[in-house]
Amino acid sequence: MASLNRRDFLKSALAASAVGAAPFNILKAGASPNSKLNIACIGVGMQGSGNTEYLARTDNVIALCDVDEAWHKKQIANKPTLHGIKLWTDYRVMFDKIGKDIDAVLIATPEHNHYTIATYFIRRGKHVYCQKPLCHTVDEVRMLVEEARKQPKVVTQMGNQGHSGRSSAMLRDWGQAQSVGPIKEVICYSTKNYWVNKPVIQGSVVPKTLDWDLYLNRAEMIPFSESYMNREWIRYTHFSGAVGDMAAHIFDPAYYALDLRVPLSVRADVKTPAFPGSLPRSGVITYEFGARGKMPPVTLKYYLGDDIEFPRPKHLEPERRGIDSGSVMVGEHASIMAGSLSQGGRIIPETAMKETPRPPEVALRCKAGNHFDNWTWAIKGEDTAMSSFDYAGPLSEIIVLGDIALVHPGRTLLWNAEKMKITNAEEADKSLFMRRLAPRDDMNWI
Repeated sequence: MASLNRRDFLKSALAASAVGAAPFNILKAGASPNSKLNIACIGVGMQGSGNTEYLARTDNVIALCDVDEAWHKKQIANKPTLHGIKLWTDYRVMFDKIGKDIDAVLIATPEHNHYTIATYFIRRGKHVYCQKPLCHTVDEVRMLVEEARKQPKVVTQMGNQGHSGRSSAMLRDWGQAQSVGPIKEVICYSTKNYWVNKPVIQGSVVPKTLDWDLYLNRAEMIPFSESYMNREWIRYTHFSGAVGDMAAHIFDPAYYALDLRVPLSVRADVKTPAFPGSLPRSGVITYEFGARGKMPPVTLKYYLGDDIEFPRPKHLEPERRGIDSGSVMVGEHASIMAGSLSQGGRIIPETAMKETPRPPEVALRCKAGNHFDNWTWAIKGEDTAMSSFDYAGPLSEIIVLGDIALVHPGRTLLWNAEKMKITNAEEADKSLFMRRLAPRDDMNWI
């Protein structure tokens, strides 16, 4: 399956719309539209506590769940709206006790937990908002998307929040109308550094406030190390990949505007090799995408890290400042530039921005003011979820393939999406990011 044709894409888009439009009150735990949802939030640390605080502004947060009580308490210390809400350690125990009262869940755990927790609640008819990237491995992405498709009444959303903005819709309109001519090249940038230059600390003692077994979930058992704590897990392949943290945002304009879904190949060129089990300081990841309908093949390059030179966008005026986080879609006679969350979409040079006719507003504009409200309004039947798992799944798969390339650098990896296989590199095909090597599925996580 070299590429998805336009008919396949439209089917996918329609399926996503059908999920988003499902009326909320057909679920057993549902309230009527316009009423408040009862939301349980899982993974209430740094990112999760901020997400939870926002949701508590408009709906009822009735339960918090986190395996690290000390980290959780530190993160909510200055968030009084979250004080006094019962904290659970195990999401399964939480559901056994209060599941009938839960309408929806937010998942903001490390990504190695996303598949099991999201699947658990989808199977039980609960709406799910899951932070990006959707999953840790390619096969988890595939399995989770399929679980969501089996439950069409459940509204899902991945946390690439820029996708709900009006700039995102405008970028798609420009891309679909070929406002800057055919686009064959996309350049993406992020200066974030996920590198660690020292070995994992050995002999650490598990804090009394942390359940290490629950933290690992279906991931293989490894010794606890303080190296993994306080969001440092993002630097280690057992829990995360460097690409997904920002690429879920930065890739989205081109993914959406150009219907990029299935790469033909991926390659990473890395300047500084990573420590075993960790991630490199920087690299350039190159994806090749085939033609899609009338759209030509596309080369997408992601410049990731803080010690590599970023190329200056082709159509950017000499006197104009470039971007250090975002993307540029290079067209035949002009380019489309956007910030790291699809914000501030512009055609460059500025003369082309002024002269290019505005295409019709065809792309869906969500009614809500932001991504969280888009999800909760969709649950209530008042909006359409913009980044349902049906949409976010292929984007997450592209991201994880980039992680595989980063840990197997210097080789162009050929991707057979239909068979879910890297066809020319057996070691890469057996990567942890393709599938967990020995998942602890016997422990009934889902």
